Amino acid sequence: MKTFAFATGMEFAAPAVDVLVAQGTPPSLLIGYPPRLSHRSGYAPLREASDKHGIPLLETDDINDGQAYERVKDMDLFVIAGWSQLVREPLLSACPRGSIGLHPTRLPEGRGRAALPWTIIKRLTTSAVSLFFLDEGADTGDLIAQREFTVSRRDDVTAVYRKVTEINIDLLATYIPLLLDGRVVARPQEPGGSWWEKRRPDDGVIDWSRPASDLYDWVRALAAPYPGAFTSVAGRRLYVHSADLIEHGGPGAGAEHPGTVLAPVWSTGTGGMLVACGSGLLVVREVQWEGGDRRDALGLLESDELAVGTCLGT
Repeated sequence: MKTFAFATGMEFAAPAVDVLVAQGTPPSLLIGYPPRLSHRSGYAPLREASDKHGIPLLETDDINDGQAYERVKDMDLFVIAGWSQLVREPLLSACPRGSIGLHPTRLPEGRGRAALPWTIIKRLTTSAVSLFFLDEGADTGDLIAQREFTVSRRDDVTAVYRKVTEINIDLLATYIPLLLDGRVVARPQEPGGSWWEKRRPDDGVIDWSRPASDLYDWVRALAAPYPGAFTSVAGRRLYVHSADLIEHGGPGAGAEHPGTVLAPVWSTGTGGMLVACGSGLLVVREVQWEGGDRRDALGLLESDELAVGTCLGT
């Protein structure tokens, strides 16, 4: 029987374990992050899947420290999806069928980190999940398959994440059996491509001087499972989890300064507060004080935690 190891620490790949077991191609080893790394965006523990299916589990924060190599070297294939490190030798070449990975862009475009937030910030309307052989570069190996998905202007990154998760699971379920049997022909990536920059939680600060259309995309791009876009009020951090766009050519309706809270907004759904931007207006819907719970932004005005005329970002 051919064997493979499956390494992931992310929600967009972890559910594949159940599907692979159900279709009769269970991993022989799971590799995941330890619980102390649960603060990472999209973290998914593998302990429950390991216990449920009786699959051995290695938890590590360094996939190249030698532990994984000792466990993987006698297997046929190594599958890794959603890991913050590049796989290095000798682990990279430990299995005769190779090592494969997933990346949620249409490679060679969008190599690097934070692919889904950048997809929204760059206003892409379509992208793809790429399944490819790993090599010594970052997202540069030969392509096995690409599966397209669409991105609506209404989608936040939570919705795009769900689309990518479904594709990841389907690609792994389809191609792992073929890879184990040696029935896959890969092709080199096209020359060129692009690299997208790494993002850190503090990169999510909202610059209210930018157009409302840009900030609408900014908020959508940093929704869960990412840390969120944020602003400050008298030195206190306020996360903005959802917003609506009111776009027009001029500055925000008589506001003295971008970031000014102009008025409460009532609706049959979630209420909000109208905020001036460099041009256009943003209806801030759902917010969260750092360390607090998520709540309707309108509640900040109703509870006098914020007042009309408050300037966010100060």
